[in-house]
Amino acid sequence: MQNCKFALMILLGLICLIVIPHSQAAPPVLKIGHVGHDHHTALYVAALNGDMFKKDYGLYLKEIRPKTLYEMYDGENLVCELELYKAGGGSKMPTDMAQGIFDVGFGGLAAVAFFVDKGTLMKIISPLHSKGDMLVVGSDIKSRNWSEFVKFCKDRKEPLKVGFKEPKAIALLIFEGALREEGVAYTYDAKDTEAKIMLINMKGAGNLNPGLQNKIIDAYVCNNPFCAIAEDKGIGTCIADLNDLPPGLWKDHPCCVIGAMDNVIKDKRKELIKFLELIVIATDYINSDQKIAVVSASEWIGTSITVEEKSIPTSGYLTEPSDVWLNGTYVWAHTMDDLGHIKGSLSGKTNAEIHNTLLDLSLIKEARANVAKRRAKR
Repeated sequence: MQNCKFALMILLGLICLIVIPHSQAAPPVLKIGHVGHDHHTALYVAALNGDMFKKDYGLYLKEIRPKTLYEMYDGENLVCELELYKAGGGSKMPTDMAQGIFDVGFGGLAAVAFFVDKGTLMKIISPLHSKGDMLVVGSDIKSRNWSEFVKFCKDRKEPLKVGFKEPKAIALLIFEGALREEGVAYTYDAKDTEAKIMLINMKGAGNLNPGLQNKIIDAYVCNNPFCAIAEDKGIGTCIADLNDLPPGLWKDHPCCVIGAMDNVIKDKRKELIKFLELIVIATDYINSDQKIAVVSASEWIGTSITVEEKSIPTSGYLTEPSDVWLNGTYVWAHTMDDLGHIKGSLSGKTNAEIHNTLLDLSLIKEARANVAKRRAKR
């Protein structure tokens, strides 16, 4: 009897080996961090429009858990899983990435560059977004364009309080440069009553609209969609696109980028390139039909369609490291160096040295070439 039971157990085991397939190895995982505003719309377009990507290019995301977990397929092949994380802000993104919370981060060029300057082994691997910064004024200011605003400030007897989100924000750099060009004196010192503008650190973009609404500040400079939200809620009016301000040094300036840790670039290069192909395709969709961007950003972020219709057109969405984008990156680094804000690996460097230290554009160039091949086969 015991022999029969033993033989039966062996037989059942053999049947299981034949019938039940061997479990496949777990797919690679790419952990992606983003900030959750519309500068990162390419990611949302890719996540929310999988059927369109599949039909047009055969490269697409399959949603497993909304906004957090996706599978990336190339045809029938599972490339990897994507885990999405929302960082606390563009400046916190590289902190989280350096701590290993995620592999790839969407956030500000400045935020990544400051970490690189301090010796962190990360690189900018692709452009993502440019422009999108505005000057917003409260209801008490009747100026409706830059020239009227300059005259209004010069005629004032006390400083106008203008808020900004953080000391190293590009919006603030552009605004300060424009004020110097126009001969408008500004200060950070509340005791300096001779200046025409007092600049106030509001310590985060989320504090700007409440500050304007509660008369803590009279105006502010910041990126969209916060400016569009101000108009939508009747809190303030956008009277100037900072992209257009003198002296023109920051025209089409870089804003958000995609960054990655050096070890991730080395160890997950194949998956990274496939992911960047998705972002290239998503960016092409955005630039061919902004409605896709508006609807996707609104659905993902929770802003209204009206807000995104105001916000999206002020931005530039790109994945090509053009000469304009590269020059903007170098100008930023040299400006930060002149101001004493960078003191490490980016300080005192030539454009070529800045490029080699801060950028690894080999992946996005390969991704763009791969997308061009996919497009040729359509």
